[in-house]
Amino acid sequence: MTRQWFNSKECIALEIKKYKSISAHEIANAVTIEDSKVVEDIMQRIEHIPMAGDMMVSFGPNAERISLFFHCANKTIQTVNIYQKRFKTPSTGFNSEKNETESSLYSDIDALLFPDLKKKIIKIKNLELNFVNFSLTYLGETHSEKQLATASWEKYKFLIKDNSNNEQRIDIISGQQPPMPYQFSIDGSGFTLMTYQTEMKERLFPDYFQVFAR
Repeated sequence: MTRQWFNSKECIALEIKKYKSISAHEIANAVTIEDSKVVEDIMQRIEHIPMAGDMMVSFGPNAERISLFFHCANKTIQTVNIYQKRFKTPSTGFNSEKNETESSLYSDIDALLFPDLKKKIIKIKNLELNFVNFSLTYLGETHSEKQLATASWEKYKFLIKDNSNNEQRIDIISGQQPPMPYQFSIDGSGFTLMTYQTEMKERLFPDYFQVFAR
């Protein structure tokens, strides 16, 4: 029987849990994704990681452990484990060669578990992400009626809350011009929300955002 990453592709939710270590089962942080499109995308990215891991690794008791629990059809749960930034493959081994898909996916998972300034973060509708001074939630997007291609636009909506639950709602427009950076303040500190490209000119649009301090 051929080993594969997933027995079912009909998955609608994903729980990501980071444990204190491989031997300490207390949860250090967790996030749940209920956007099925994002779940499908993550599954497809995992399937681009070679399945036949060619290396066995023995980890110490303090090694990092992250588990991905995919909630799929017929109430089944499929699990993928990550140890020390490496995905454990269906062969129960690990890939000795560096894989860009594996590295970038790990970075995306880390950014969702521990959102922070300057990290590239996937836009996931209605997922509240807690930074140090505020939380940020992507609320989704709306599209103009595309009767005239030159006049079409898209509006990306965000909600920002400070630690006192004061709210700021943000609309970022993308049309003939790229979406512009949006500046906001929390308790006297200034921040910039980027949705087109990072400070280092790395592309963000349309799937990511980044926040940095001004």
